[in-house]
Amino acid sequence: MHSVGTHTASASGSGDAEDVRAAIVVPTYKHSGLLVEALSTALAQDTDFAYAVVVVNDGCPFPETGRVCREFAAAHPGRLHYLHKRNAGLSAARNSGIAFALDAFPALEAVYFLDSDNRIRPHLLQRMLDALRAAGPEVGWAYPDVDKFGFFEFCDMSGAYSPLEHLFRNVSEAGSMASRRLLDSGARFDEAMRQGSEDWEFWLQGLERGFHGVHVPGTGFGYRRRGESMLTESERDYRPILTHIQKRHPALFAVRAVLRAEAAVGRRYAVYLPDRATVRCVTDPALGEEDVPLADFVRRVLRAPERPGYGECPGLLAVMDSGLYELLKRHRLVRGALWVLERAAAQATLVRADVTARAAESGCALSWSGAPVGLQADAPFPLPDGGAAVAMLPTAVLLDLVRRQPAGTALLEREPWKPCAAARLSLTLALPGAVQPLAGADAGLSTLREAMATAWSRPSNGGWAAAPIDRYRAGVATPEDVYQTVHRLPSVLPLLPPVGGRRLAALVADPADAGALETAARMARWLAGKGYDAHLVALGGGGLTLAAELVEAFASVISHPSPLVLPERPLTHRNAYLGTPLRPWDAVEEDMAVGTLAVFDLVVTVRHGAAHPLMGRLRALGVTGWALLGASTVPDAPSLADAVNGCAAFEHAYQTVVPLDARTFRLCQALGFPPDKLRRWEDAAEPDTDPDWTACAPLSSCLSETSAAA
Repeated sequence: MHSVGTHTASASGSGDAEDVRAAIVVPTYKHSGLLVEALSTALAQDTDFAYAVVVVNDGCPFPETGRVCREFAAAHPGRLHYLHKRNAGLSAARNSGIAFALDAFPALEAVYFLDSDNRIRPHLLQRMLDALRAAGPEVGWAYPDVDKFGFFEFCDMSGAYSPLEHLFRNVSEAGSMASRRLLDSGARFDEAMRQGSEDWEFWLQGLERGFHGVHVPGTGFGYRRRGESMLTESERDYRPILTHIQKRHPALFAVRAVLRAEAAVGRRYAVYLPDRATVRCVTDPALGEEDVPLADFVRRVLRAPERPGYGECPGLLAVMDSGLYELLKRHRLVRGALWVLERAAAQATLVRADVTARAAESGCALSWSGAPVGLQADAPFPLPDGGAAVAMLPTAVLLDLVRRQPAGTALLEREPWKPCAAARLSLTLALPGAVQPLAGADAGLSTLREAMATAWSRPSNGGWAAAPIDRYRAGVATPEDVYQTVHRLPSVLPLLPPVGGRRLAALVADPADAGALETAARMARWLAGKGYDAHLVALGGGGLTLAAELVEAFASVISHPSPLVLPERPLTHRNAYLGTPLRPWDAVEEDMAVGTLAVFDLVVTVRHGAAHPLMGRLRALGVTGWALLGASTVPDAPSLADAVNGCAAFEHAYQTVVPLDARTFRLCQALGFPPDKLRRWEDAAEPDTDPDWTACAPLSSCLSETSAAA
C-alpha cells in the first residue's frame, strides 16, 4: 500500500493534517470512468472546516483507475490522498481508508463513505457533520435520503430512527457518515462480506454498541441505480446475507430482544372502544397502554402509508366494548385474547368473535372455538352488520378499503396468501364479575371505516399520495415485517420480560387434563421461588377450567386453542414413531405455536405430547426445554409407554427430561434417554424404594445450567 499526498486543506483554504475534521473515503474497483465524477463532487464540498479525501484503489485490474487516482492526487496535493492495495473487497477497502484517516488526522470527527459510482452535492459534508455535532453521545452515525439517478427514484428516509426497522431492512445507505465515537468503539466493515449489504452490518455493529443513527434531510446524496449492481445481487441473495448478519449479532436478533425493540418503537394492537370513542394502542397490556381519541387515530392511520414513521401506527386493529376489555384485563386474560385473535388473523382477513359471559364466584373458565368462512373464496364481501362482540383485521386492509372505496358499499377482499376470507370464533367465559358484553363490534368497525373515509375525502389528506417518491420507510407496521424476515415466524406472543431481572417460564398443559394443570400449578409455584414468572399456556382444544388457587399460581393464563380456524389434519401411517401416533401440525398453526412459546426463557411441557414437535425450533431460538413425563388419567389419553416413546422421538430437542415417578424413570432408561438428561423433581417425587430413581440428580441442579445457557 502506498499513499500520495502529505498535507490536507479545507475546501476554502489551506491547512495541515491537524486541522482536518472530516474525511471522505472513496473505495474504487473497476469504476475508472465514473470515479472522476465521484472525486470531483467530493472535492467540491463547501464547508467551514478542513476535510480530506481518501481514495482507495482496491487492486483494480484496469490501469485507467490508477491513472485517474494519481492525476487527482497530483492535481490536489494535500487535499486528496491515494491508497493502493491488493484486492480484498469493498469492506477491506473502506477499512483501509478508515485506518489511514484515524492515523493521519488526529482531530478527525467523522468519516463519510462515498462509493466511486455515486456523487454528492456541495453542502452534504457540512450538513452531515453539523447533524453529528448537534446530536447527543448516543448518536453514532448520520444517514441521508437517497436520490437515485440512472433509474430514477427518490427514497424518503425521514422520520425517527427505528432500531426495530433496522433489523429487517437497511435504513442507512452506504452514503452515510460515521462519527469518531463509533469508529473508536471498534466498528469496522466485515471483510468476509463480499456480496453486498456490508454497510447494513456495519451500522448494526453501532446499534449493538449502544449507538443510534440520525436522519439528515436535504444532503444531496446521489446513488447511481443501474440494472445490475452489487445491491441488486445482494437483494437476490438476501437470505444467506441476512443469516450471516444474524450470526454476527445474536444478541440483537434474539426473539426477546426483537420484542423489546418492537415495544420501544410503537404498539402492535389498536383496540377501538366504540363506547368511549377511543382507540387503545397496546403491545403487552401489563406494560402500558396509550389511549388515543378516534380523530387523532384516524389521522395517524391515514398518514402511515405516505410519510415515514415506522411503528407509529399499529398493524392490527381490534374492536370491542371497553367493559369486555377491562374484564379480560382484570383477570389477566387480555394478552391471551388478543393473541388468539392475531392467530386467527394469520389465516383469515377478517376475524369476528361471539362472546358469552357469565358471573362465577371464583376461578376461571374459558373456551374458544372457531370455523372458517369463505375458504379460498375470491369474491369480495361486505363489512358485516351482525352481532359480533369482537372483531380484528389488519389495519392496512381497512386503510386500503377506505382509499379504494371511500363511498358506497364497502367490499373487503380476501388477502391471497390467507386461506379464509373470514373466521368466526366463539368465546365462552365464566369469571367473577363478568357480565354479558355488548355485541357492537360490527357497528364499531363500520363507524371507524366511515370516520376514516370522511377524513380521506378531504383534499389535505389525499394530496401527498400523488408525490413521486419511494415510500421505502412508510407503511403500517406489522409483526410479520420483522419476525417473518428474521425468525421465519408470522409473529410472537407480546409478553415482555418482567422488571427486576426475573425470567419467563411457560408451563404447557392440555386444558382437558386436570391432573396436568395441577402439576403445572405446583411447578409454577416452585419456579416462582427460583426467580421465574411462570405463565400457563393451555395448548389444545376444549375448554379450560381452573379453580381460584390454580389461577393464582400463574403470572397469567394464555389460552392457545388448537386447531383454531382450520380443521385438524388427519393422522396417516407416516405420523408415528415406532408405533406411537404423533399428530401432525398444520404449518401456520405450528408457526403460531412456536411464536407463542419463543418469548420464554424456559418452556416446560407437562405431560403434553402434542408440544414435543415444537421443541426443536424453540431450542434453535435459544429457549430451554424441559419435559415432565408421567401417566395421564384423561380418557383416551396415550398409555404411559406411548407418552414416553412420543417424547423419545424429540428427546434431542429437550435439555432436561423429568420423569414424575419411578416407573416413568425406568421407561425412559429402557428407551435410551441419556442418563445425564434425566432429573428428579424434588417437590413432586413420591417416596420410592427404587435406588436408581432415588439417586437421580435433582431438578434444581438444572437451574444454574439454564441460567448459563441463556
